[in-house]
Amino acid sequence: MSHALYTRYLEARQQQPQRYARDLAQHLGVSEGELTRARVGHDARRLQVDAATLLEACAALGEIKAITRNEYAVHEHLGRYTNLSLSEHGGLILNPRELDLRLFLQHWHSVFALCEQSARGERLSLQCFDQYGDAVHKIYATEQSDMDAWQALVERFASPENPAFPNGTTPPPAASAAMPTVDSAALEREWRAMTDVHQFFPLLRRHGVTRQQAFAAIADDLAYPVDNGALQQILEQARHDQNEIMIFVGNRGCVQIFTGQIAQVTTHQQWLNVFNPRFTLHLQAPAIASSWVTRKPTRDGIVSSLELFAADGSQIAQLFGQRTEGNAEQPRWREQLAALAALTEVPA
Repeated sequence: MSHALYTRYLEARQQQPQRYARDLAQHLGVSEGELTRARVGHDARRLQVDAATLLEACAALGEIKAITRNEYAVHEHLGRYTNLSLSEHGGLILNPRELDLRLFLQHWHSVFALCEQSARGERLSLQCFDQYGDAVHKIYATEQSDMDAWQALVERFASPENPAFPNGTTPPPAASAAMPTVDSAALEREWRAMTDVHQFFPLLRRHGVTRQQAFAAIADDLAYPVDNGALQQILEQARHDQNEIMIFVGNRGCVQIFTGQIAQVTTHQQWLNVFNPRFTLHLQAPAIASSWVTRKPTRDGIVSSLELFAADGSQIAQLFGQRTEGNAEQPRWREQLAALAALTEVPA
């Protein structure tokens, strides 16, 4: 199977040399993880290492480029794997305005080291996949990386074993869009009683609702839908005003966060792009099916965000105004959100 898949991959890459491995995997009807597994023995090596140990070892690599993506958005940031804090199933790398990650390690299943040839020469990466073969996080070497440490890491964890992914290409389906029976009054009461934004996830679990279902069930002063052009408007306004914002992009295993001023906003075909010296965002604007402004109470006052969702219900990205714990939200960020065009009807 692996040899046949690798042969098909070479043929597909020859026919479409500009396409990324993720796209070629979809073309071949396999997950990106399965395709990477088929490349072991060629330009990939399987590593036998748990996520926590890998991330601890990455501290020695120096500056790298970290990439976290989902189906619709790609978040790239230069940085270092410092200030790592881990628990049994999760953790974080806390470097505001630099490499800033939230980690859900139970979804990190397989790790590969790749050495690919590109138009710019040799490209080295460490690529981490979940049990379904979807990429959760990728780490690329840069000119500033410690290549002796990189090679030592690969040799330390290289494995002769190359087991298959247990679940193939069948990730769990997105939650149903149908509105469940929910006690809207209780949901709203608990929402208004929040003192920390991290209390929101337990609130959703208690009521058995998705984010968008919760938004639709409560009063408009807490959540309301806006036009799907909101993202570009917010990015352009933040670039003009030069206030710092935060952009979150994530998947099952990792959320990557940018904090700072926006330098450049461009569009190319279906992609909306942000280009900063150390950060890049690529987001498929046509994939945004619904956009919501949400307002969550905290000890420091209301914290507002713009949340973007695809038609399948998955979150594409989330944006906040930069805020330091203990301080109130930026007035300018609130003004930027207030300027967005609200919708009179909840998106279907």
